[in-house]
Amino acid sequence: MAKEIIGIDFGTANTRIYSSLTKGVVFYEPTSIALDSYTGDIKEVGFLSKKIQDRTPYNITVIGPIKNGQVYDVDVATEFLKKVFKDLRLNSIIRGITVVLSCPSESSKVSQQALIEIGKRIQAKEIYIESSAKLAALGAGESIDSPEATLVCNIGCGVTDIACLSLGEIVECTSTYIAGGSFDEAIRRNLILEQHIQSGLSACETVKKKIGNLSSNSENKLSEIKGKDTITSLPTSAIVSSSFVKKSIQPLCDIIAMKVNDVILNLSSELSSDLVSNGLLLTGGSALLPGLKEYLSSRLSIPVKVAAEPENATINGLGVFIEKLLNK
Repeated sequence: MAKEIIGIDFGTANTRIYSSLTKGVVFYEPTSIALDSYTGDIKEVGFLSKKIQDRTPYNITVIGPIKNGQVYDVDVATEFLKKVFKDLRLNSIIRGITVVLSCPSESSKVSQQALIEIGKRIQAKEIYIESSAKLAALGAGESIDSPEATLVCNIGCGVTDIACLSLGEIVECTSTYIAGGSFDEAIRRNLILEQHIQSGLSACETVKKKIGNLSSNSENKLSEIKGKDTITSLPTSAIVSSSFVKKSIQPLCDIIAMKVNDVILNLSSELSSDLVSNGLLLTGGSALLPGLKEYLSSRLSIPVKVAAEPENATINGLGVFIEKLLNK
């Protein structure tokens, strides 16, 4: 009987689950669970739970158990996984198998212990914790086992994980909560300050993806956003531009650039010299933001490339890591 290993990329926005038996992703939905506040019963998980967020009656609470890339609630996170495994009909085989979980490179022992506790509660026999930046590099097809430096910046929804790898392991790393979700929050706050409109984060994310661009010579596109007037409390809408979005998120991109620079400064001269040609690898969903690659390259004075499937780099890396475990 083939050995089964499950890989779990527990993200702030989405959770992806990889199965070694199918050699592919068997679950890719929002990390969200709707609970009955009175009974504790699970109403929905994933897409259906996210769809009813901010639209529920008083007795239904929608919770995201992962915040800023860290486990916020072990109990809820465990229930989320158990429900997902049940829906996937994996609950009968999950007991006693090997589980690999991703986490930010700079995660504390407490955060890692929370993941281990979740693994124990779903009755996994073996539990591996691996850096999301390292996995993202693997998923992007990088040869991380070479003695040359591989610099990765994995920009997720809740955390940006930055690491330099050499000989298959992390040499230097750092992380910041400035990430894709922070971009959405910055747009939301600027809408309140400048146009007196309070809008949801999902609407701000849509605008960011639709017209967001950090390039200095990009077309200034327009988009409508709906919300509530902060003065009258009445429903309203406004037109926002690409320049407005850029003004909102550029200071946050500067912080990410500084964090990457911090990692570079702590490298030896031999590894730093590798970056002149190897440059920086961008992964994570926010790596798709137009103009970000060029902006970071100008700030860091090194080449920057975006992975072929940046949003799937970590889960693809989990697949590569799991195949290596199976071949040991």
